[in-house]
Amino acid sequence: MTLTAVIVVLLSVVFHASWNARIHKMNSPDIVLILSYFIVGLLCFPFFLVDPPTGVTKFLIPSALAQSIYMWMLGTAYRDGSLGIAYPISRGTAPLLIGIGGWVFLSETPSMPTILGLITLVIGLFILAGLGQKIGERKAVLMAAVSGLATVGYSLLDAKAVDETNPLSYFSVIALMSSTTVLCCRRIPFARIKQSFFPAATIGALQGGSYLLILLAFRWAQAGQVAGLRQLSIPLGVFLASEALGKRSWTGVTLVAAGAALVVW
Repeated sequence: MTLTAVIVVLLSVVFHASWNARIHKMNSPDIVLILSYFIVGLLCFPFFLVDPPTGVTKFLIPSALAQSIYMWMLGTAYRDGSLGIAYPISRGTAPLLIGIGGWVFLSETPSMPTILGLITLVIGLFILAGLGQKIGERKAVLMAAVSGLATVGYSLLDAKAVDETNPLSYFSVIALMSSTTVLCCRRIPFARIKQSFFPAATIGALQGGSYLLILLAFRWAQAGQVAGLRQLSIPLGVFLASEALGKRSWTGVTLVAAGAALVVW
């Protein structure tokens, strides 16, 4: 992995951790998250006009549905719970499910680091889930876990779709469809949307920057290396949130980050 790739991934880590920590401190993180996707989708819309994703229609609706579930569940988890609980559970559930799914359903033989990573992930997630229940955040734990499940769904669909079309054009459609779906289903008053628009633009800029940096990193390093190093966003995000959840939280966060890195490497 080149030094350039490492620097680019670490910048993406900072962007990703920053937007999650920042959005959690806002008054309406659930609404801001939805609007941020809508704004990024609008910014990418010119790519759709130039090169529409016509050949991947079969992926659009299921991916947009999974993205809708993801942003609804994660936003709710951030609104009702601590970042130190919700963020690592959401980020750690996806590699855990992908690792187990490949083993059980695809007959993939996991390597020793993968097995060790899965075990470490399970321990870390159980620690955080137990802590969440102890401090009265059972709903946030559940919502974060469901958002991780949704991440698996749209990640698998998008991985196939972007091989056949322009990624930014495709993402524009997905972001606009999913955010509009959640906005309509939740019937959020226009006054609250207007109030959250500018904070959402800031979050959207960090989201877009993180995503573009990862796309660049994939040109200079293997996907597993990029995904593994990117797990540093978990402890960094919790650190930036500045929550006093104690040593038990940091133990769980560290185990989830290390386990996820081993699974995806």
